[in-house]
Amino acid sequence: MKKNNQKGISLLLTILIMAALLAIALGLARLSLGELRLVRDIPNSLIAYYAAESGIEKAIYLDRKGEDASLDECLDAGNTICYTVTVTSGPPHKISSNGSYRNIRRNIEISY
Repeated sequence: MKKNNQKGISLLLTILIMAALLAIALGLARLSLGELRLVRDIPNSLIAYYAAESGIEKAIYLDRKGEDASLDECLDAGNTICYTVTVTSGPPHKISSNGSYRNIRRNIEISY
């Protein structure tokens, strides 16, 4: 009489294949969630960039008028939009602006 020692092998293989598929699915879900966070932050990034650009424009205007162009201003429109500008005099003039909105920061630097 022969014994059949392979009665549970199909169940074991099924569990191993299901575990591998689950690991792949969880990895893809994690990548997708990371991409969704990046896409969600794009509008906030644009607002921070335009805040920094506004700081640059105002600093250029004040610098050409001969006034102090170093600025630190905020506009509260539900969520605080701020920019900080630093100016380095001397040839070449260097203006650096840091715009922020929510948890996003963008820097712009020009020299002339």
